[in-house]
Amino acid sequence: MTLALMAVKPLEELTEQYGPMRTVLHCEAPTAVPRQQQPTYTFNILGGQKLRESLITDANGHADLNIRFVEYIDPVSGWTRYAVDYWSINSYWATDHVHRAVAEAAYEDAVRAEFAEPTLTLSPERRLGGLARFYDVTDVVDAA
Repeated sequence: MTLALMAVKPLEELTEQYGPMRTVLHCEAPTAVPRQQQPTYTFNILGGQKLRESLITDANGHADLNIRFVEYIDPVSGWTRYAVDYWSINSYWATDHVHRAVAEAAYEDAVRAEFAEPTLTLSPERRLGGLARFYDVTDVVDAA
C-alpha cells in the first residue's frame, strides 16, 4: 500500500483562496447540477481515474462505505475536474472542484469526518486503532 501524504493548506484556507467545492450529486439535498444531467455526471465520476480511496467492507467483503478522490472530465464543460465521491449503504454524494488541491483536502476531510462521526454501525474496536484500523483500506494517515 502506498501512503499519500498531503502537503497543502487546510481546506478552509484553500476554499477561501479558490472557492468552495461544488455539490454535483446528493441523495437528499439540492445540487449545482440539474437533475437531468446527474446520470451523466455519475457515469463520468464513476469512470474517472481513482487517485485515492478509503473503504469499509462488510463481513463478506462487500463495500459498505467508499470514499474516493477522482480525476474526471466534466461532461458539460469538458474540463478536467477533481471529485470526492462518497457512497455508503446509507447515502451518497459527490462534490468537485477544478483545483486538485482543494478536492484532495476535501477528500481528507471527508475521510476524517467519517472516522470522527461514523455513519455506519461498526464495532467499537475499529475506532481504537485510528484511521488505519477504522477503514479496511485507506491512504489517509493519522495526524501526529
